[in-house]
Amino acid sequence: MTVGTIYSYPQNPRVFKALVVAKYNGLEVKVDDKFVMGTTNKTDAWIAKFGASQVPAFEGADGTIIIESGAIAYYLAHLKADSSLIGRSNAEEAHIQQWVQFVDCSLTTALSAWIYPILGYSPYNKASETAAIERTRACLATLERHLIKKTYLVGERVTLADISSASALFAGYKMVFDAPFRKEFPAVTRWFTTIVNQPNFKAVAGEVALCETQAKFVPPKKETKEKKPKEEKPKEEKKPKAKEPEEEKEESFEDAPKPKSKLDLLPAAKMPLDEWKRQYSNNDTPVAMKWLWENIDLTADYSIWKVDYKYNDELTKLYMSNNLAGGLMNRLERARKYAFGTLVVAGEDNANVITGYFIVRGNAEEMIEEITDAADYESYNWVKVNVTDEEKKKIDQVFAWEGSIDGKPIADGKTFK
Repeated sequence: MTVGTIYSYPQNPRVFKALVVAKYNGLEVKVDDKFVMGTTNKTDAWIAKFGASQVPAFEGADGTIIIESGAIAYYLAHLKADSSLIGRSNAEEAHIQQWVQFVDCSLTTALSAWIYPILGYSPYNKASETAAIERTRACLATLERHLIKKTYLVGERVTLADISSASALFAGYKMVFDAPFRKEFPAVTRWFTTIVNQPNFKAVAGEVALCETQAKFVPPKKETKEKKPKEEKPKEEKKPKAKEPEEEKEESFEDAPKPKSKLDLLPAAKMPLDEWKRQYSNNDTPVAMKWLWENIDLTADYSIWKVDYKYNDELTKLYMSNNLAGGLMNRLERARKYAFGTLVVAGEDNANVITGYFIVRGNAEEMIEEITDAADYESYNWVKVNVTDEEKKKIDQVFAWEGSIDGKPIADGKTFK
C-alpha cells in the first residue's frame, strides 16, 4: 500500500531525495505520471489543495499535504519509527539538519546561479557566473574539510543528510564538475560517488555518469534572413543625372542591445544596491542600517515591501519554517541584481510566523517581474510600505534578526543578498 503520491515533472533531482528515503525505509510512494508541469499545477483545484504552484508536492494516503522537497523527505524519513536516517540522538538529528540546511540554503543557491543560465532558466551574466562559481567552491570547501576523515556526513551510516546533499549536488556532478574541478574536492567526490552508488539511490536515479566536459553558456544564434536573388532587369542607356543626396541608412533594431530587464533602463541609483549589500555584510547591523537610511532614495530609486507568508497557521517546527523561507530565497536568482531582503521566523514550534522586508529596485506600485516569476511568490503577501520612523524600527529589527514580531521572539532567519 502506498503512503502517498508525489507530483512533479520527470527526473526532477529534488524528488530523488524523497524517493531514496522511501526506499531506505521500505515505503511505497507513487509518482503521478499524468502530471503536466505548468498545466496541472496551475489549476484552481491544485492551488486550493496545495496552496502554491511549486513542485514537488506530496499528498499522503491519510490526506497529509506537503510542499517543499526537503519537508517531504523529512516526513518520509520519520514515517518509520526506528529509521536509521534520522539519527540516534538529539545531537545526531541536529547535525543532520545542520548539513541539510547548509546545502539547501547555501550550496544549492550558489550552484543554481551557476547552472540556471546555462539551461536558459535565467539571464546570463559573466560576473554573476564567476561569483556563483566561487560561492560554490567555498561551500564545497566546507564539505571537503568535514569529509576528509569521514565516510558519511553524520555518524557511520547513510542518513537524511547524505541523501539530501547528494541529491542537491546531482546536477553539478553531471553538468559542471569536470575532472579538473573535482580534483579540488577529492573527499567530497569520494563521498558523492559512495552515496549515489548505494543500491537504494541507484534504484531511483540510476547510474550517475560524472561530467567529462564542463557545460558552458552558449548564446542563442541570431536569426539570419535568407536573401532572395535579385531579378535581372534589361540594361538601360545611362543618362546623366543630378547628384541626389545620400539616403540615410535605416536604423536596424536588431543591432540595438536588448536590456536583460526593464529595470536596467532606469536611471542609475544614487545608492548602488551592491554597496548596500557590502555595508550589510561587513558591518554590525546598527551601523549598516544607519548608513542605509542616510543613503537610500525611496522616491524613485527603490521601494520597500513587507512580506508575510499566507499560511502561517499551518507552520509547525521552527527549522521547517526557516527551510521554507530559504526555499523562496533559492528561487529568486533572477532578482539578485535588483533586490535585497530578509525573512525571519518568529515564535516557537507549532506557533510561529514567517515575515520580513525586501528592498526592491524602482518605485512602481507593482512588484518586479524578477520576483513575481519565482515559484513561491504566490505563497506570500507582498505589500509596498510607506517607510515612516515606526516602520524603520520594524525593518531594523528584521534585518538584524533581533527583537519580536507581534510578541513572538525572532528565532531564525534568511537573508537574500
